[in-house]
Amino acid sequence: MLLHARKFLVASVACLALAGLASCGGDDDDFDYVRGPSNPANPTVARLISSVDAVGVGGAGLLSSSAASNDLQLRANLAGGTVQLRFSCSGCNLTVTSGNVTVGANQYIPITFATLDPAADAPVTVTDNVSGAKADYVLRARPLDAAPYTIGTNTGAEPGDLYLTPFDPDGYGPSFAYRIAGDGSLTYYYRGTPGKDILDFKKTVIPGGATRYSFYDEAAGGIRVMDAGFTTLTVVQALPSSDGNTYAVDGHDHVIVDDGHYLIGLRAAKTVANIPSLVGQSLFVRGTGLQEIINGAAVFNWLSTDHPELYACSARGNGYAANDGADYAHWDSLVVDGDGNWIAAFRHLDSVLKINRTDGSISWILGGSCDQFGLSAAQKFTSPHDARRAADGRLSLFDVGAAGVLSRVLAFDLDEAGKTVTSFTPYTTDAHSSYNLGSAQLFASGHALVGWGEFNGASTDVSEYDTTTGTVSFQLTLLPSYRTYGYFSYRGRKFP
Repeated sequence: MLLHARKFLVASVACLALAGLASCGGDDDDFDYVRGPSNPANPTVARLISSVDAVGVGGAGLLSSSAASNDLQLRANLAGGTVQLRFSCSGCNLTVTSGNVTVGANQYIPITFATLDPAADAPVTVTDNVSGAKADYVLRARPLDAAPYTIGTNTGAEPGDLYLTPFDPDGYGPSFAYRIAGDGSLTYYYRGTPGKDILDFKKTVIPGGATRYSFYDEAAGGIRVMDAGFTTLTVVQALPSSDGNTYAVDGHDHVIVDDGHYLIGLRAAKTVANIPSLVGQSLFVRGTGLQEIINGAAVFNWLSTDHPELYACSARGNGYAANDGADYAHWDSLVVDGDGNWIAAFRHLDSVLKINRTDGSISWILGGSCDQFGLSAAQKFTSPHDARRAADGRLSLFDVGAAGVLSRVLAFDLDEAGKTVTSFTPYTTDAHSSYNLGSAQLFASGHALVGWGEFNGASTDVSEYDTTTGTVSFQLTLLPSYRTYGYFSYRGRKFP
């Protein structure tokens, strides 16, 4: 709590100083940071209305169907999109007006949002033609509890849209999926169910050229996959694994290969009896699973618990004898390498593994106590996140680092056959000492985009900088809403 409170105390002052600006992510005139929104509608009219509903981007509707509050808020919205809004009643004589359009009760009125800035909030007036009473509503461009943010430096940044998943680690505010344009404007959001995570928002162009958007949606129990218009096509859920168990989806990462073809992670909590240091004991552990699904069938499964040699590689979460679910591996990223095999990062192993896609064997281990590449002291990393192939083919990752040590972006050239490092480059600027999560994206231009995950203090959540000069080209800082002490983002990634 104290870590997040510190971020809140500094960031909230910044947001209050910017009250009313779009960069704060909300309209400060409509709520305060203590009590939140409280805007009752005219009860004379509200009592006549049985419900309010909307059809917006991807078919998303309102967060509430009640007409008692004049704040109407959408589950999801898209800049340039049109929302169909309806006030329903029985035996009433109402008219609904927004802009220069008027419809009757039980009819949809179209409302277009050119932007998702609070200035685009749409006033709606409902008139009872019998009494003459009017109720004024506002259809919000974004929810009042949306995660606010400010853009700092934004000069010469890599082109593309930034994808974030702001979340409140204390659980007071809902999680979001955000798409933010190069100019810093919010162009799409999805508001999650309070208390349920949204993670790993990304864009994928599948074979044939179609666009797919996706993120882990804990409330839905899987990976929500949407088309180019953000209409949900499917929610990918786990299938029975190789040991016969069906595990919960692990939302740290996922890969869309094509429609119907997905790679997901599993929270493979189970009782095992194969820990070499505790022979003969049946103990409950939280292992990691990876699963490949093609057209509704699990065609490949990998379980960390099938590899007993990994128990001794764990750097933390390895109190096996306690029998309380030792989180000894803690997987957090997965990519398909050029040879078709998988590269996966494991936070609690302090390692990146290459996994043979054919038989599930471990081809190599980079980092940690079981390192096979002979890393030097300068090359070693702690709690790795987001292991990827950079544009130039190097293996990149976000090195969270030990407590009090600055977090870094690392890039390795590897001789995989000889298990040697042929080149190593560390990058750090816009200094942070993160303690969890994070991401690193290296571009062909030489820029690095870093999502700092969770960290102590009021600092930027996403930074972009030139790896040669250290010049910062982009900074984004998440601020508290009225519900929260502060937001962080699991990752920050750009897609064209």
